[in-house]
Amino acid sequence: MDTLGQSSLLVAVISFALGFSILARNVRNKLFIAYSVLCILVSGWALTFFLEKIWGSGLFYRFHLFCNIWLGPAALVFIRLLLRIRDDTLSRRLLDINVITAVPLSAALALGLESYPWLLQLMYYAPIFIAVQILELMWIDRRLKQGIKVLPKLPTVGLSRRSLIYLGGLLVLAFSSMDHAPWMGIVVPSLGNLALTAYLFFISKAISQQRLLNFEALFSKFLVLLAVALTLTAVYSLLVAWIQNSPGLFFLNSFIASFLILMLLEPLRALVGYFTKRLLTQKHRWLDQVLNEAQLKLAGILDPSSLFQAILLTVEQTLRPQRAALFILRSDGTKYRRVRAVGQEPLIEPGSLPPVKELLANHQLLNHCERLKRRGELPILLDQVIESEIDRTASANQREQLNGLLKGLKALGCNLIVPLFDAGKLLGFVTIYAPAPPEPWGNNWGLLQVVYPYFERAAETLRNMEVYVRQREKERLATIGEMAAGLAHEIRNPLGAIKGAAQFLDPSIDRPESRFLKVIIEEADRLNRVVSQFLDYSKPQTVELTPVDLSVLTKKTVELLRPSLRENILLELNEPSQQVTVMASPEQIRQVLLNLIQNSAKALGDRLKGYIRVTIDIEGEGKNREALVSVEDNGCGIKRENLDKIFIPFFTTSPSGTGLGLPISQKIVENHRGRIDVVSEEGRFTRFMISLPVVSAGTANVTEGRL
Repeated sequence: MDTLGQSSLLVAVISFALGFSILARNVRNKLFIAYSVLCILVSGWALTFFLEKIWGSGLFYRFHLFCNIWLGPAALVFIRLLLRIRDDTLSRRLLDINVITAVPLSAALALGLESYPWLLQLMYYAPIFIAVQILELMWIDRRLKQGIKVLPKLPTVGLSRRSLIYLGGLLVLAFSSMDHAPWMGIVVPSLGNLALTAYLFFISKAISQQRLLNFEALFSKFLVLLAVALTLTAVYSLLVAWIQNSPGLFFLNSFIASFLILMLLEPLRALVGYFTKRLLTQKHRWLDQVLNEAQLKLAGILDPSSLFQAILLTVEQTLRPQRAALFILRSDGTKYRRVRAVGQEPLIEPGSLPPVKELLANHQLLNHCERLKRRGELPILLDQVIESEIDRTASANQREQLNGLLKGLKALGCNLIVPLFDAGKLLGFVTIYAPAPPEPWGNNWGLLQVVYPYFERAAETLRNMEVYVRQREKERLATIGEMAAGLAHEIRNPLGAIKGAAQFLDPSIDRPESRFLKVIIEEADRLNRVVSQFLDYSKPQTVELTPVDLSVLTKKTVELLRPSLRENILLELNEPSQQVTVMASPEQIRQVLLNLIQNSAKALGDRLKGYIRVTIDIEGEGKNREALVSVEDNGCGIKRENLDKIFIPFFTTSPSGTGLGLPISQKIVENHRGRIDVVSEEGRFTRFMISLPVVSAGTANVTEGRL
């Protein structure tokens, strides 16, 4: 069998595999379906030619001609979907004429009329409509580059150098048809099959990665593989091909050749890759230099603030966005919070909301990134890619989901999301608003393939930093515990003596110094409370959890505090209609509620109409059910810059506060496998929310909580 038949088998196998792999990505994508149909036709076209070469019965050749006739309509439909051609009259007419021509040719083939030379020539050159379509697209692109606006602009997807793709298509058609045109004087049929295989591979990458395709890097990788394959083939041929009838020598030389191939594989790949990259990807040099320097800086960063700044600085240098923001997963794993932003905030139109600054961990945007990561694809969300998917999907449900992704991007004020994955876990993400890629990338976002490894390294640095910070926090708490034990001994003993001496002098007697004795006793008591709170925060807490009716416990705590509040403060309690049972330590949960309600009373100050609203509710279903207790007031609120500091020990804005109440409350809640959140607007309100896992009330005896 000649090389034409053997290469046909290669085309059949590879085109079928490419079509199946693309269709497996999304069976509801019209573009993927069109590409798969085209690949199956090409596979049938090549396979029947190969089988005809073996048996020569004529039947397989008729099937070969049938596939050849319908290659044109299949390719035209694929091109229209690829380039999203909607209103181009010539393109629509070409498809109509091609289908009208293919039907009678197929009928003639079924009737055995291919024996007529002129009909056979029509069947041979039926794919000529593909060449006409490509030439029209090249002409449109040329007119568009000249600034003529009367022509319809074809919204391309994923291909910045369309002229190279068009030229490649023409060359593949020319080479593939040479075996039917011996009168041309140049017959290179097997080269056409190889070119068709490579071309289908490039197109599969283009439609799967779309605007994220890095054409230069893909072409460079292809050249590396080709050069390495040719070199290793030459080595093997030189050592083995000349052996004739000596099995021992054949085995020895095969072993030597295989050993040399394994030794030379990696160095040769690196060497060819280096020269190919320098030859084809000139614009990568500056980008590679920036990314290498940025990754070196990551190794020397020890605190989160510097890491956040470094990530956004790299984003500005490489992608040059109008604005960008970094979101990091909170310690409780429930939300991603914006920790830093650069650039100008978007203009807020009347009736629209400002960009969100917190995102739930199970948001559909992040779930989509995780799905892309699991499939081995680039886990980056780009609005242009999503819009293309919407235009091509055949599923109404999938179109609705994709529209939800676009709305999510809009709510974040961005058009691009780059996630920070480490070991499969999403630690954070960067939102970017950049209407177009930076120069010299044109309208192709292929540079994201080059930039993304930096974000993986940044995620690894962030994870290592979290481990380091947690270890440092443990060491800090251990040191605080040792200090607290010493302070308890060194401070409480003299405090007791001071207070005892002041009480011995009896401040209740009416004399001039009694006022100062009362001050001494009060300050001694206050200092003793500070020491006690300090000890409570620093020492490990053992929590004995029992089933507790949270509604009863909260109600009794509210009733206990209501008489001590000023008359102008309204303390409300909104109870649920059902019993809310949690596993908790009643005394510790009561301590948290007391602290939050007393803080609200202080925040109300001298407000004439103040309220403190305590609400109990249940959210979620099944095992994810949570009890929510919120304490809200209409007091002075918390300044935005202080929201991230209120749970830091000893941070306080109150002259009489110790800065330990909220940290202790947070520690108690976290020991109960819960979390505490705060929402506040300065001058309007503050709302603290406690979330605790709900358990079934019938599993054990429920404690109501004694006061």
